[in-house]
Amino acid sequence: MRSSLFFPRIAFLLAFGLFVTMGPAAAQPLASAAPAVTERDTLTRFEETIPGTLVTFEMIPVPAGSVTIETPDGPQEVEVGPFWMGKTEVAWDAYDVYVYGLDKNNEGMSDAEADAISRPSKPYVLPGEDFGHKGYPALAMTRQAAAAYGQWLSAKTDRTYRLPTRAEWKHACQLGMADALAAGPEALEQHAWIASNAEKQTHPVGASTADALGLHDIIGNTAEFVADADPNDDAPPVAWGGSYRTEASAVSCDARIEKTAAWQRSDPQLPKSQWWLSDAPFVGFRLVRVPSSASQAGGGE
Repeated sequence: MRSSLFFPRIAFLLAFGLFVTMGPAAAQPLASAAPAVTERDTLTRFEETIPGTLVTFEMIPVPAGSVTIETPDGPQEVEVGPFWMGKTEVAWDAYDVYVYGLDKNNEGMSDAEADAISRPSKPYVLPGEDFGHKGYPALAMTRQAAAAYGQWLSAKTDRTYRLPTRAEWKHACQLGMADALAAGPEALEQHAWIASNAEKQTHPVGASTADALGLHDIIGNTAEFVADADPNDDAPPVAWGGSYRTEASAVSCDARIEKTAAWQRSDPQLPKSQWWLSDAPFVGFRLVRVPSSASQAGGGE
């Protein structure tokens, strides 16, 4: 009888010892700085502070997956992630630091990095200025300006921030908003500022209910620029997700608008500004951050 119990008991002890050695993963609270990433699939949400300022923003982990993107050659299945995405659209609080040089002595950057960073010209008239400023989404910048902000932030923080690819944006949207979009206009209005509830203007970032991923306003408020599918492509910049002007029936994770000449119709400059869209107060952006081990990895289309 003792012999028959011996091996099960040894197996139990070995298994118990292995469990104690490895242990279950501890719950991880919101970090106060970007975590050091050693495994691409163990991302946690964190709060970033722009060096030299008191401005902070949150980044939300988006798990890896695949998504279908329309291409000139037809639908293409693209693998993406994991990555972090801004909890909200970039707010004026953060964008003003970049535009007006409010960061103290370029803290966080070397002299060479500071000299290499391009900053926007100051707008003659701030588009959408009657909507609200502090806490509201930055808007009416060109895609070039949005991408340059990501480069500036990367230099400030020594981490890789950039515009999301089309596939990354759509993947995050589908994970977070699929149920709300399927449930109809009333459910959608809890998560998105669109034509039926926005009263013809943007609203403070984070004022809507977060989606299933923890993101706010990936649908509505401002349409969001994505990165070029091909840096050598001359196609117009594209913003995804619809805005405060978009009807409920027209918003989806595939909704997108292309830049047209009308977005700068009242701009008196010749050539038109490379930094501001004088007549597009419905366009903004949010950033993604990729893990350090994946900075050079593909992010999809």
